Amino acid sequence: MNHLLLPTLMSLRTMISEMNRKNLDMHRITKTSALLLLSGLSPNSIPGDIVNRCLCEQQPDGGWVGIADTMWNAFFLKLVDETGNNPAVHKALGFISSQENKQGLWGRSQRDTSRIPVSGILFYIFPGLAHETKLSLLENLWQSEKNSLTYKAAYTLMAFKANSYTPKDANLIEDTLTWLISNQRDDGGFAPWKNHPALADVFCTSISILGLLQYPAFVPPEIFQKSHQWLLDNRLPNGIWRFHEIEDGASWALFALSQLLKNKMGQI
Repeated sequence: MNHLLLPTLMSLRTMISEMNRKNLDMHRITKTSALLLLSGLSPNSIPGDIVNRCLCEQQPDGGWVGIADTMWNAFFLKLVDETGNNPAVHKALGFISSQENKQGLWGRSQRDTSRIPVSGILFYIFPGLAHETKLSLLENLWQSEKNSLTYKAAYTLMAFKANSYTPKDANLIEDTLTWLISNQRDDGGFAPWKNHPALADVFCTSISILGLLQYPAFVPPEIFQKSHQWLLDNRLPNGIWRFHEIEDGASWALFALSQLLKNKMGQI
């Protein structure tokens, strides 16, 4: 484990135990845990009572509360299962498939409109759900919202790359990368868009970098270096960042930093 990751990893490892002790929403704990695992934490380091609680709260139809939390709970169970054949994961994927909306994608519920932050990340963590028709629908959805929000651009790029999808629009990936790069602020951070009145934040910065890292050959190295430095400069001494849902911002930042290090894209 790289020493740059340790302060955040240790803070988040403590945080998931405390959130579970307080009986906070399961998906907050599993999402944080999943991103810890993707960043290099051993599954043996996840408290067993978190796994047991997650399994106990699964409903007979395979879901938990809704689509988004079921997605993260199932992904967490997939990551901690050494057999790769967890029945709870299969039941959860069946529930998610049953919740497809009338447009053929997913939102917050079956009655909701299609949403990139749900469908995009779903296709990134569960590529098996993303056959060609679904990815084409995601492409159409991004075309309808193109150049709107940095994290939507990033989620779309992540879904495309995870599934080796070639858009019908031959210029779409390049155009999306160019737009996302253009929205980096001078200090290396990202907000929902460049001129948004809010300050750059750890969530938008981390997700944007993860999107750009899907196609690193097409991104100038200084883009990654500036965001890498922004993440380090804005990290507090205890390993977290100033963000409303502390564990969400910090866990995405940990994953982004781990991928920057893995791809040798930061100022190391």
